[in-house]
Amino acid sequence: MAAIEAKPEVSLNETVRVKEERKMDLFTKAFLKVRERFVRFHRAQTMTEYALILAAIAVVVYGTYRALGNNIGSLANGVDSALTNA
Repeated sequence: MAAIEAKPEVSLNETVRVKEERKMDLFTKAFLKVRERFVRFHRAQTMTEYALILAAIAVVVYGTYRALGNNIGSLANGVDSALTNA
């Protein structure tokens, strides 16, 4: 005769625990998605800030070049001759 195997009974506590784990998994997945979107947005925001800073520096350099014009060349020659004579 074949032995009849008894299936282990799942307790109510075990069922509740499994449901709670599933809820926690869903919560964790949702949290990770929100965090990933925030990080992606924050990274793009930082890149935009760096681009604005770079643009501001370029404007200042261009304005300085336009204001000084030929004086930059004479200033560089003066520094060169001072270093040569030192």
